[in-house]
Parts: sequence; C-alpha cells; structure tokens
Amino acid sequence: MGLRVLMALLIVGLALTAGPAARVAAAAEKPKKGSKTASLPPEEVYRMALEKMAKKRYLAARTLLQETMPRIPPEDRDLLPKVQLAIADAFYKDGGIVNYGEALNSYRNFLTYFPQHEMAVYAQYMIGMSMYEQVLAPDRDQTMTLKAIDELRKVETLHPDSPYVKEAATVIDRCHDRLAEKERLVGRFYQRRHSWPAAVDRYRFVADHYPRYNNMNRLLLDLGTCLLALNRRDEAQQVIDRLAREDSTGKLSRQAQSRLSEYERRREKEGEKLYGDLSEKERKKAPGS
Repeated sequence: MGLRVLMALLIVGLALTAGPAARVAAAAEKPKKGSKTASLPPEEVYRMALEKMAKKRYLAARTLLQETMPRIPPEDRDLLPKVQLAIADAFYKDGGIVNYGEALNSYRNFLTYFPQHEMAVYAQYMIGMSMYEQVLAPDRDQTMTLKAIDELRKVETLHPDSPYVKEAATVIDRCHDRLAEKERLVGRFYQRRHSWPAAVDRYRFVADHYPRYNNMNRLLLDLGTCLLALNRRDEAQQVIDRLAREDSTGKLSRQAQSRLSEYERRREKEGEKLYGDLSEKERKKAPGS
C-alpha cells in the first residue's frame, strides 16, 4: 500500500472513530482560515500542541493536532505516529468517561496503522488504562474490568521485556481487587440474611482466587463469623489464626477472637445439641449454595 493511500486511510479512520462530542468540540475550536497556526509547519504545530498539553489545555492541543494531521507529508513516517499518539494522550489526560472512550479509539487506531512502532507497547498499555478508567463501582457490572484485564495482559504477552509490563501488572491487581470486592459484597448480602453456606462460598472464592485482595482481613473476619454460625469451629479457627498473622493493626483480629470466645460461651451455656452442623437438606435450601 502506498504512503499516500495509507495517509488518506488514517485520516478517514480518525474521522470515523472520533465520537460526536469530539467532533463538536473540534469544530468549535477550529482555527480560522488564514490564521498563523494554519500556515506553520506541522512539526511546529505539534510542539505548540505539546506545550498546551503541558498547561493542561487538552482540548486546544488536540484541536491543533487534528487540524494539522492532513498537512503532514505522507512520506513523514516520524511525525505522523507522534501526532496520532498525542491526540490519544490529549483525550486520556482530559479525563471524563467520554474522553476515555475517545482515547481508547485513538490508541486502537494507532496500533492499527503502526503495529510495529516503538511506541506500540505504550499504546497497548493505554488501551488497557482507557478501559480501566471506565470500570464501574464494585456493586455494578464488571464487564469493562474483565476487558481491561485482557488488554493489560497483552502488554506482557506481546512485549515481555517492556517496562510497561510491571505497570500493567499493578493495574491488573487493582482490577482483581474490584472483582474481589464485588464477590465480597455478595457474600455480605447473604451473611446479613443468615444464608451462611452461600456467604461462605463467596468468601472462599475470593480467598482462593484473589489472594492479594486489599480487603482480605475484613473478608477473613466475616468468613470466620459465618463458619462459627455453621458450627464449623475448626475451620473458623484456621481462618482466625490466619487473620491474626496478617492483621498488622490487630483490630480485626481482636474482633474475631471476641466472636470465637462468645461462640464458646454460648455453646457451653446452651448445650452441644443446639450446635449441630447444618444438615445437607438445609444446605441445599440456602440461596446460592
């Protein structure tokens, strides 16, 4: 494919992928015909746009970049990808759900036309970040979180020696925290309704699948509480012992020990027969079991 054809396709692609908000904003800030900017060399306009970005004038910066794109010579294989990437960065840094969506489209567009570029790994990382910035609260649908994880994992798969691998892994951990928190909230829902087996299943899932979950101590306290309610004292003791090892402040660990002591006093007072484990029939009745 000739350079001029490639250039034309890129410009068309940018126009098609830009959302309505971006097109309206660009039209609003379109330089007047005959202005100094329109007559400046594209390289100089690019530098001006970077200066505006440094001052957090992202809309003005990307307007300049979008206007100068058609004037970049097709044979200029250095400036063209830099301008495309700068447009994506201007959307991302501007923030807001709409701009993150525009950034996502722009980074993808960059990879479509420049898959072998030295900044391809950065673009791939930013695709994941643009998705991560759009994830919903833990009690909402987590589809975007899962998509962000998939894109961030590609950083290591495609570019294992890149410094962005470590940064992507950090964000993946944050995504896992979001997924784990969703499961914990469901477990908490069951716990409040005394659906102990269902709550235990959710808490166990988090402990097994998200071992680095940043709210693990809270989860261990609730898991131990549910196990005591099921008269599974030995399992509860194991959970409480783990909490004692991992709870640096000791606050939650003391709560767990207090609940264990209360369980022992109640059991001694009310008698062993009141503390039999749930029957299999009762377990099947419990929601989520």
